[in-house]
Amino acid sequence: MNTIKEAEFDYQTYMKEHAPDFGEIHRGPEARQKRREAAILNNHGLDFRDAGDYDRAIELITMAIEINPNYALAYNNRGIVRHDMGNYHRAIEDYSKAIQLKPGFAQAYNNRGNAYRNHGEIENAIEDFSKAIQLNPDYAEPYNNRGTAYLRIGEYDRAIVDFNKALDLESKLPKAFSNRGVAYAKKREFERAIVDYTKAIQLKPDYADAYYNRGEVQLQLGEWEKAKADLMTAENLGINIITAFRNDYESIPVFEEENGVKLTPDIAAMLTPSK
Repeated sequence: MNTIKEAEFDYQTYMKEHAPDFGEIHRGPEARQKRREAAILNNHGLDFRDAGDYDRAIELITMAIEINPNYALAYNNRGIVRHDMGNYHRAIEDYSKAIQLKPGFAQAYNNRGNAYRNHGEIENAIEDFSKAIQLNPDYAEPYNNRGTAYLRIGEYDRAIVDFNKALDLESKLPKAFSNRGVAYAKKREFERAIVDYTKAIQLKPDYADAYYNRGEVQLQLGEWEKAKADLMTAENLGINIITAFRNDYESIPVFEEENGVKLTPDIAAMLTPSK
């Protein structure tokens, strides 16, 4: 289903909100210049991350860390890049270092929770999301992300509570609507799921996962033309609908048996691998 992208951070804003302790760094003009150099390298690294050049991003952020070894934000950001690359173990190491340097760093707990969740360590993920919430109760992201962790273990009602809280804090968060739709669909509350997927798409018209998920619910309801339109839109936006369908169901007969429907030939063909 949905993947969730990590938050990006602006250095100047961060420095205003998190007064660092540079006790272990020599003070004076030279130290200030080194911190400025580290900040520039960190920000350039994030630019390369945005451009998809992850190796260069890691190289520059590592240089920032070498200049300023107490730079918690840089460890967090290097963790984000490693997370993007699917290197969850190394990402966890970086987030942990950021937390060690700044124990109140709610974003780093949230990001480490994402890495734990994507690595399959759901209990650790929930613990980190909960810590991020404890540190910053008005931070919508960890509520949404903890909800996705509850989805992984079938705790759908608890997931919905978290998605509701995320939306209370940030009413235009499309992934929270889409994720809540997933929870409702798992509970077979299909009409509520469709409402949430539709809201997610209204907020983010190119939201491929929401189109696919809404299409799958419409298949379960036997709304063939709506389902076909959503599945085709999802595919046009980059979703491999055959792979996505097989991630949820072993085969078309399994889907039909579980949902008490018979797919139309054209839709069955859309969801069947070519020989």
